[in-house]
Amino acid sequence: MKNIVLSERLGAVAGLVKSAASVCDIGTDHGFVPIYLINSGACKKALAMDINEGPLERADEHIREYGLQDKIETRLSNGMEKLQAGEAEAIVCAGMGGLLMKRILEDGRPREKGVKRMVLQPQSDLRLFREYLRRERFFIEDEAEIFEEGKYYVAMSVRVSDDDNNDLYDRAIRELGDVSEADAIRICDRFGPSLILKKDETLKKYLAHEKEILEGILLKLSENEHTERMHDIMDKINDITIVLSM
Repeated sequence: MKNIVLSERLGAVAGLVKSAASVCDIGTDHGFVPIYLINSGACKKALAMDINEGPLERADEHIREYGLQDKIETRLSNGMEKLQAGEAEAIVCAGMGGLLMKRILEDGRPREKGVKRMVLQPQSDLRLFREYLRRERFFIEDEAEIFEEGKYYVAMSVRVSDDDNNDLYDRAIRELGDVSEADAIRICDRFGPSLILKKDETLKKYLAHEKEILEGILLKLSENEHTERMHDIMDKINDITIVLSM
């Protein structure tokens, strides 16, 4: 049987899993990602979890359709609540806001549950989300930026670390060159250390697009009424300009 065809966004997420004995997909929706991972040989067994019964029922239908009932278990769960320690070497969490994903990780305690790697695709608040990952020693090792149906998405492969070796950030900070370390960390949090190091073409298009939007907003703001917002926008334009000039 042919493997399931994923959207470009979910394909990028699945592609970052690489290889794991067991994977837990949180917020699985239709169950497409675990089906793809099993059929492509990226993992041997998977858990497909969702907070809602409807998506899990659809996931069950698709799992039966591909004959994978013995390799993928579905489970009703609020975030990682029903994941037991040692059940998953890697987790996948995609397609939700960054603050919700942060809360799922805070409540789920992946380190305590023996999770070694996470593939995450937050859809908002990327700077705050990357700051949180750094603080918790969840270190980004690879990223993919995708443009699909008029929107930009970022997927990231994250190592759950027991040390302080944040190699990718260190390399990106050196690559950014003539800016302070604090500024370089902020830029990495904003746009992604791996994407900056790779000089990613989709990131470049996103930055050019974002710069144009921000400059348009700036023209419409009155300095007296919107001083703080103007400064925020100018700071972001400056960060974008630094990365585009690399």
